[in-house]
Amino acid sequence: MMLSKLALKNVKTQFRYYLMYFVSMAFSVMVYYSFVSMSYEKTLLKRAANDMRIDAGLRAGSVMIILFIIIFMFSANSFFVKRRKREIGLYNLLGMRRSQIGILFFVENMLLGALALVTGITLGIIFSKLFTMLLLKAIHVPISSSIIISFEAILNTMIVFLIILAIVSIRTATTVYRYKLITLFKADQQGEGNAYVRWYNWLFGSIGVIFLGLGYTLAKRFLDFMIWFEKMYQTDGFSMLLCPLIILMICIIGTYLFFNHFLAIILHLIRKVKTYYYRDINMVTTGNLSFHLKKNSMTFATIAVLSGTALAAIGGAASVQSFTLQLADSTTPTSYAVSEAHYQELTNFLDEEGAVISNQATVSFKYVGAQMGYEANGEYSNGEGFYNVMSLSDFQELSKVIKDIKPLDLKQKNDVAMMSGSNQLYIDQAVTPDKKGVLGNIGEVNITKTQADFIGNVRDMRLSYNAIVVTDELFKELNAKYDYQYHVINVEGADENDVLASKSLERFTPLMESKTYFKQETKNKEGKMVDSVEKVEKPTSDNLPTGYTTQGEFSIRYPYYNSLIKSTGVLIYVAVFLGMVFMIATGSIITLKQLSEAEDEILRYDMLRKIGTPKNMIKRSIYKQNSIIFFAPLSISLLHAYFALQVLFVLIGRPALLLTYISVAFLIVIYILFYFATSSSYNKIVNS
Repeated sequence: MMLSKLALKNVKTQFRYYLMYFVSMAFSVMVYYSFVSMSYEKTLLKRAANDMRIDAGLRAGSVMIILFIIIFMFSANSFFVKRRKREIGLYNLLGMRRSQIGILFFVENMLLGALALVTGITLGIIFSKLFTMLLLKAIHVPISSSIIISFEAILNTMIVFLIILAIVSIRTATTVYRYKLITLFKADQQGEGNAYVRWYNWLFGSIGVIFLGLGYTLAKRFLDFMIWFEKMYQTDGFSMLLCPLIILMICIIGTYLFFNHFLAIILHLIRKVKTYYYRDINMVTTGNLSFHLKKNSMTFATIAVLSGTALAAIGGAASVQSFTLQLADSTTPTSYAVSEAHYQELTNFLDEEGAVISNQATVSFKYVGAQMGYEANGEYSNGEGFYNVMSLSDFQELSKVIKDIKPLDLKQKNDVAMMSGSNQLYIDQAVTPDKKGVLGNIGEVNITKTQADFIGNVRDMRLSYNAIVVTDELFKELNAKYDYQYHVINVEGADENDVLASKSLERFTPLMESKTYFKQETKNKEGKMVDSVEKVEKPTSDNLPTGYTTQGEFSIRYPYYNSLIKSTGVLIYVAVFLGMVFMIATGSIITLKQLSEAEDEILRYDMLRKIGTPKNMIKRSIYKQNSIIFFAPLSISLLHAYFALQVLFVLIGRPALLLTYISVAFLIVIYILFYFATSSSYNKIVNS
């Protein structure tokens, strides 16, 4: 009973030191509860999706929070024990047994954790409606939400965090139990750190800066680096995985060398500037910085690497969504696509359902053999094959319906443009077409442009292989063994109208499953292509022709697009909240470290006051010192995130960056708040 009272008193008196830890814990509990409560809310999940991907995404995010919180709590509690070594020694002198001291710290930790748990769950319940609305917005589901009070989620959160608290508290108690009395009273005796910069500091510090510069340069010129790597080592496409890993390792090594050695060089050079070094108490500030940075360099480097990773993950999640939705566009860029034979049936159905057609177009292709050579990633290809050829006027009409189609101009009669892939940046920098090619009965043509293919319907309405756009005159002269057309239609609000989508699927699913099979063959003879294209009637798995292609009758955008929105929306939602938890926790770790150091600096600053140093001068010194401690890791993490995203943009395209900018602004604001709160507390500790 007496230990419980003492533990409660200690929590009250020590709460200012525990405040940042408490805030981080409560915020983490709040986010964890919100994830778990939504994954238990069956009504919400049923209305939001017909599968379990949202549920799985939220539960995966919950597991990530648990793992991170365990690491954070272990780190934070080691600071608390270290800061209170002398107090533990006094308890020993007063006759308390080690087991009693261990129990005391166990109870303290459980009390503080239980308070954070209750606060976090309460805030989670209060803000559950907001969190749910953000999730529904992320997955584009227009339904209302209410405050979620899930007793299953509350019980789950309590069990998980009480287990974590018990494990961390037991570890803290056993750590206290192992200390020897003589060690405890020597806790305040710290070295001043070696102010000298040795030759190896210059060597490794310079290597660190060179590594960071090299990593950033390779990231900025990632496509060139990837192409060079592929040519040099012939990795069969694995350069897309290996090159980012190489850049990551270079930047990580550079970061650790930067914080372990290069910052010491900078402070050494500052000491050489006598006009600054001997002004006010800059000598003390520089000495403290040298000691703190040397002592905590590994922690600051780790925070810089992981904070940059967290920011890049948020931007990366947005990039993944942009990339996957681009895939949806390349597959079905319009609400509907239908063959000529069933066009009237679809328009009648849309009229019956009251759907409003915003725009539509007819797509006409000639399926023609061609030989178009190009070099990509250092490998040359010039094989014979079939292409879907359309006229420039049809392409321009289609661009009014499909928003991503870029303008195209063909000046000469025999000019053609190749449509390939969906990443224009990759095409511009990595694909080099031949200047001349062979097209059907026309023979030689001029390849004047290679452009991203946003015509769409490559998996259903179009026959396989790439598309070519030719002038109208050339299109008329081009002979084809097979030509075809289909209609593309955009309907207002179709991507959000699940009722219209379900009725469309119910009505036209047989058409979606209907495929026409073609056997095709082409050969270059005397500079012109000789084609053979024939339909295969009702093929089975036993008699499918070699090198066949298929063509569908109907496609609808909604199912594929909606599935991608849900999956990537959950990814972004989880990434943002995990990033927020991480940012707050890393700021809290720096704060705990600095307040722990402040306890050790009391005598030094007391001596400065006794020799007449004004308190305001000491305060300025503290704020100046903490600005480096907080914003050096922040600056490096922002650079890491920026260049990591440059790599990602090359691989999967550039998304809308609003979410990334908001996350960066949030990180900066968090660190600024932690900086001022830490500096104020530090000043009160040493200057009171």
